[in-house]
Amino acid sequence: LKNGSLLSWHKMQSLLTGLMYYRPDDPIEYLDNCLRKVKELGGTEKIRWDTFVGQEKRTLPPLNGGQLRRSFFRNVLPDSANFPYRRYDRLPPIHQFSIESDSDLSETAELIEEYEVFDPTRPRPKIILVIGGPGSGKGTQSLKIAERYGFEYVSVGELLRKKIHNASSNRKWSLIAKIITNGELAPQETTITEIKQKLMQITDTQGIVLDGFPRDVGQALSFEDQICTPDLVVFLACANHRLKERLQRREEQQGRPDDNPKATQRRLTNFKQNAVPLVKYFQEKGLIVTVSFLFP
Repeated sequence: LKNGSLLSWHKMQSLLTGLMYYRPDDPIEYLDNCLRKVKELGGTEKIRWDTFVGQEKRTLPPLNGGQLRRSFFRNVLPDSANFPYRRYDRLPPIHQFSIESDSDLSETAELIEEYEVFDPTRPRPKIILVIGGPGSGKGTQSLKIAERYGFEYVSVGELLRKKIHNASSNRKWSLIAKIITNGELAPQETTITEIKQKLMQITDTQGIVLDGFPRDVGQALSFEDQICTPDLVVFLACANHRLKERLQRREEQQGRPDDNPKATQRRLTNFKQNAVPLVKYFQEKGLIVTVSFLFP
């Protein structure tokens, strides 16, 4: 059942990647074509994250080699006496992993999933999540909180933008760049993996302030499942028209690619759809504090 669930999730992620990339006028017809593609490939086990992106440009390579390598990492090394890092041990510095290709990225992600993000022999740092609409001042307020309490500051948006800039020739990150520029959310598992890599590099700190994550309930659940339950969530409430004004001003001043008018409207729409259930989720867990701002 576990393998079946993972397979089903990867299939869904591949379909969603195609939908976000192409944004077809008739999504039902597009999904129907994707299902036909699955049959042509010979079954769901042949699906990769990019199966439904640029189908006309190349054929998929066989997956046997990658499966063998992943099986080796997952099943052989952890049980070997020569393998120095066991589950729940600290990983070596993350820069030792190569993620220059899609296959390397996949294998690195699977290795990371085998380990705890925080050193279990030491007290876990306090985790504060700062959420709010685009342009609500998350970065500014997160930095103030971090400076006030001597915590580490991590901007999830900056993590992704830096990754896109440094991996511009990588096909997967080129697609993610286009998705973000269109105002959509980056793929959930990719974002979680980047957060985990960053947090695993932070040692000897009493707390971490995470700016701009999660954006929806699905991301919140994934964060709790793969990293930890946050100690506090700060929600920056701001009127929609104020957010739009601030985003327009920021586009003029900073020129961020995801602040273009089309992306801005899409991001505001996504926020409006996701904010209420996300805030309610954290309210039910007794973790959230709402701060209202009246910006000039």
